[in-house]
Amino acid sequence: MQNKFFRCLSLFLLIGSLQLKAATFTEIDSLGRSVLQSFNNKEFKKLQNMVDPNYQNYYSDITFERDWNELIGTYGKYMNSKPVNFEKAPHYSFIAYKINFEYLPYILNLSFNDKKELIYVSFMQAHKIYFAPDYADVSKFVEEKFSFQNEGYELNGLLTMPNSSGKAPLVVILGEAGPTDKDGSYDENRPYKDIAWGIASKGYAVYRYDKRSINNGIMMMSLKAGYNSFTCREDYLDDLYKALDTLESLAGIDKERVYVLGHGQGGMLLPLVAKERKDVKGIIMLGTNAKRIQEMMIDQYAYLSTVTPNKKEEYDEQALKALKSMNKKLNPLTEHKYMPYEVQATYWIWFNKYKHLDIAKKLKKPILILHGNRDYQVNMENLKLWEKTLGENENVSIKSYPKLNHLFYTGDAESTYSEYYLKSNIPGYVLKDINDWLLTH
Repeated sequence: MQNKFFRCLSLFLLIGSLQLKAATFTEIDSLGRSVLQSFNNKEFKKLQNMVDPNYQNYYSDITFERDWNELIGTYGKYMNSKPVNFEKAPHYSFIAYKINFEYLPYILNLSFNDKKELIYVSFMQAHKIYFAPDYADVSKFVEEKFSFQNEGYELNGLLTMPNSSGKAPLVVILGEAGPTDKDGSYDENRPYKDIAWGIASKGYAVYRYDKRSINNGIMMMSLKAGYNSFTCREDYLDDLYKALDTLESLAGIDKERVYVLGHGQGGMLLPLVAKERKDVKGIIMLGTNAKRIQEMMIDQYAYLSTVTPNKKEEYDEQALKALKSMNKKLNPLTEHKYMPYEVQATYWIWFNKYKHLDIAKKLKKPILILHGNRDYQVNMENLKLWEKTLGENENVSIKSYPKLNHLFYTGDAESTYSEYYLKSNIPGYVLKDINDWLLTH
């Protein structure tokens, strides 16, 4: 059944412009509800008449009837549905619904052309795709592709704009260490997408983007081979600052209310961002280390050696590399193979000089620090150090969550890397805390 649907048309990538903010969700949702009603009422001829004539060879009343009957025959009767995605592009609109059948949920994807005719229909098993959390109200925002260039690199991102009128405050998400994509993806899990949609549902513009290592690996490997300097300036800050400058030039952005939310290593850099960027009003740090980055890594390897002892030799080797990289006299031309993850020595020399706690202590801007108590990558010692260093500062709010891991996903057992692939969303109470803080700062 699925092959019948998927062979028809590949879902187009969203190509948006900022003028699309005025796109009407209600109109597209009304069309989508009509399709759902026709399926449930078994009005398959009516469905066929809704299809663009150019696509009626693919979508007929016969195929609609066969596939719907197969669905309800397997998963039980249709119970209810809710929209979980909405995208608007120059020549088509896309909407997705989570359909709850009696036994299992499914996803219905629909696209309509400018004439309000169906051009795409597909059913997908819900466990195979990203599931929007309940706090994400897709009727309240539009998500658009928004890319920018910096230093010869193209950075691909998504700008989530609220449908509300007037200028929107902006939150930019800064991701974790390594080649982290715009969603912080682990298979179908998308923690940064949870955050973006949860914040955008409350009227904020949110921007998230791929780090330059995602799509520019060949160029970066060439620079690495030549032992060119590579630090957090190149890995993070230069691109973040270019993104901020670009976004703040947009008519729909409130330049007086700009925030940056960082996760892990991205969060560790935010005290410096707040110091260097006068335009950044406040910072939000999720799962962020207070210890030096290499100390945190050594703690992490020690923990992993206990829960996955078969890999102890590998972890011990990485811990030794982390220890070596902390040498105050580290040669910037040290061979990559002796450094953590074979990242250039210049990267670790930069970190050895970075005193983020000292910078954070002097900041007067609002700071929100959130921590999951089951986070093995950034353990509880880091939270205690944040509390000791900043706990008395009136501009700082700190909160921890007993059941959450480094991705802010819920669990009870000891956390491991494999847990990140268990289908999940960031709990609503975390988004409430973030939104409440944004509202008051």
